[in-house]
Amino acid sequence: MAEVEEAAAAAALPLPDDALAAILARLPPRTLAASRCVCKAWRAVVDARGLLLPHVLPHELRGIFINFMDYPCPNFFARPSPSYPRICRDLNLNCIIDHCNGLLLCGWRNYCVVNPATRRWDRVPEPRTETAAQDYVPYLVFDPAVSPHYEVFLIPTVPVKPKPVNPNDIPPTQFNLKGVFSDDTLCTEDTEGEEDEECIEEQAEPPPPASVQVGYFPTKRLSLSEKWKLGELLEDTYGSMEWPPSPCILHVFSSSTRRWEERTFVRQGEAMGTVEDMRLDSLHCMSWGPRWRYGVYRQETLYIHCRGGFVMRLSLTTGKYRIIKTPVGIDDKYQKSYVGRSVRGVYFATISGSLQLQVWILNESCGQIGWVLKCHIDLESSALRAAGRLSNYHTIDGPWILMNPYTDNIMLPEGQSEWDSDDDDNTLRYEDVEDGDEEGLRLVDVIGFHPFKEVVFLMVSFGAVAYNLNTSKIQWLGKSLPEDYDTWCKGVHEAFPYTPCMIGELPEKISVVTD
Repeated sequence: MAEVEEAAAAAALPLPDDALAAILARLPPRTLAASRCVCKAWRAVVDARGLLLPHVLPHELRGIFINFMDYPCPNFFARPSPSYPRICRDLNLNCIIDHCNGLLLCGWRNYCVVNPATRRWDRVPEPRTETAAQDYVPYLVFDPAVSPHYEVFLIPTVPVKPKPVNPNDIPPTQFNLKGVFSDDTLCTEDTEGEEDEECIEEQAEPPPPASVQVGYFPTKRLSLSEKWKLGELLEDTYGSMEWPPSPCILHVFSSSTRRWEERTFVRQGEAMGTVEDMRLDSLHCMSWGPRWRYGVYRQETLYIHCRGGFVMRLSLTTGKYRIIKTPVGIDDKYQKSYVGRSVRGVYFATISGSLQLQVWILNESCGQIGWVLKCHIDLESSALRAAGRLSNYHTIDGPWILMNPYTDNIMLPEGQSEWDSDDDDNTLRYEDVEDGDEEGLRLVDVIGFHPFKEVVFLMVSFGAVAYNLNTSKIQWLGKSLPEDYDTWCKGVHEAFPYTPCMIGELPEKISVVTD
């Protein structure tokens, strides 16, 4: 009897943390989450060892959010799945301006942050700055492995050159005759000298020109008449100033403090040039703007592709930044660029006017920072020519479809596998190319990198393909043109690969749309 009691007592002893963690790690995600409710010891082991993190952190590519020019809402291009039903129709987003590790930044000046996976969102207070919304571009910063909170950075655009003001547009000066004929303001010859001085209208000093010497943002917006008087001075002030300046002050919103604050960054190294130099980077393809100035956040560092042919590398831990010149210049006015994140860090892709696709990787090892060419493809001599025909003539439906709030999401049957970039299905080969397929290469855009595989996504005449940077395999994904997209100005505005994340403290719940 004593031996039985001793055995029972030994069995009741808690397992060592290492052994318990090894056992719990073998549980399915849903069961592992439920195990946290068994007792405090189990919860402590699960949280301390981060056993749930691999299941709730971004670890898969769900699809790509695409903003089309002159289209009222974003579209979601993805393989349909029963695991993520109706991702677009429930959200009903009007504009997506950035994505970071599962969170979307939406809106125009009145921003909100949305988590499509958890169906929650948060409203960002309007920034208290004297600048207009077009004077800066917002970027979202979020790393669920570090904190459940997010930040929004306002990165200013290059100051525009002041335009001449039409004298007819200057508002007339307002006169108040009541004060002129008032007894209190009349002066006589017998008035003392001090009283004479009081009668003379004080001459107001002209307002100082808008300045970006301190930080990035102008300190004051001038009226139309002030711009007319100080137009030449304004032009000289902006044009000769170095860009980006140092130190610079950025406006940052933090969800942990629920307020905007000014954050100072000091430059390491030389500036890229002057403001006038930055203006040489044409904005002709940003008519409202296809921004094509993307950002990447990784390892507490924010990389931003800026106008002027450089990437701004902001270290959020040290408060310093440095300039990294892009591997190609700004001479090609028809060049399209994309900065994104993939397996080995920050990637930079360009499509030149001569249909040359080049992809570089940013090398930051051994204290040196520079671009390393990964691949160079002549699109006119590749199987991508066949993708244009497949899209233009609607001959093949790929595994991915385009979804928006106006269409019903199509589901895959339970148990059907997700898209696999290593699968040989829908692979395009050069022998598939036919005479005349070069017409399909007139519209080619980079719409993102696969975050966990060295794959770049391209849109060819509104047909999407995945190009493997290691094997050169081209996989047809499907047609990516909205059915009701009927406008003369067609094209990709922005595109953001989406990786679901199950954590992030957003207070509001999105109401689910039901049929």
